[in-house]
Amino acid sequence: MNTPFPPLLVTQAEFDKAASVFTSAYGLDCRPAPADESALAARVRETGCRAVVLGVTPYRRELYDALADQANGQGALLVRFGFGTDSIDKGYAVAKGLTLVNTPVDIQTSVAELTLFLVGAVMRRIARLDATIRGGGFTAVGGRELCGQTALIIGGGKIGLKVSRMLHLGFGVRTLICDSAPESDWLARAGQTRDALREVFGVETYAQDLDALLPAADLVTIHLPLTPETHGLIGSERLALMKRGSVLVNAGRGGIVDEAALYDALSSGHLDGAASDVFVTEPYVPAAPGKDLRLLPNMVLTPHCGSNTAEANARMAASAVQQAAAFFAGDGHLLHRVPLTS
Repeated sequence: MNTPFPPLLVTQAEFDKAASVFTSAYGLDCRPAPADESALAARVRETGCRAVVLGVTPYRRELYDALADQANGQGALLVRFGFGTDSIDKGYAVAKGLTLVNTPVDIQTSVAELTLFLVGAVMRRIARLDATIRGGGFTAVGGRELCGQTALIIGGGKIGLKVSRMLHLGFGVRTLICDSAPESDWLARAGQTRDALREVFGVETYAQDLDALLPAADLVTIHLPLTPETHGLIGSERLALMKRGSVLVNAGRGGIVDEAALYDALSSGHLDGAASDVFVTEPYVPAAPGKDLRLLPNMVLTPHCGSNTAEANARMAASAVQQAAAFFAGDGHLLHRVPLTS
């Protein structure tokens, strides 16, 4: 392709998610590339690339060095295909003079829908029932109704609010929200009045005190980024605060929940069930010997696919190529920059 810009490398999995967008991408020469850091760094050097679109694979040094070497005083760009950027070594990236952006388009619908599907899978024992029939059996395991339950949503951002609305309006669930921001700041961020949040999103209670809300919930869902403040947020002590027989769903980030403690809470029967789309180590590796969540019949696991729908992928790909084109053209005001701190 004849283009005034250098190639835009896109890690293979992300390219495949929205190939039609990347192959007709605003005059850019988008090329699939390996996600492995050494191989990707080599491809950057081979092609003279100054911008890459990345998934959730962690990158530590080689990629940043390669991009900085190719920048030649013009800058280089990291585009996170998605929202979270915990896979990026921000300190090293800023030291190499790189720019980091994400694609904060509407992924909340996809993530919120998966959250509800995971809730249903746990409460109605879908995985166990499916396995029973596949194994030649036909004995039903009883489940529980969602209607009338109380849900605690940890994280009052766009995804958390959408989950609240779906649970409340769709299933008659009473919802509580816990967030670190003071309520006045949270309301301003949401752009809603307290009454509107109650009527439209079904939020009955908002609080910053997580420990006060956990014992009241039949169902807890997590929608937070991984930060030093949220790392290990749900450990053995907070799991013990949860109502016996309750359900936990993590749609936020691995590392927020202590996976070994979760195993204990599930195997002891304190929690009725749990589901997670995210893990401390991805692909999943048990957190401790003898505590493999995959072996528990009351645990549902999905491979970090909350935003992986055709619709969300197309929106993220469009955002990625638009920002790369803007970066190459010097239109920095069009970028969704992620702050880099050393």
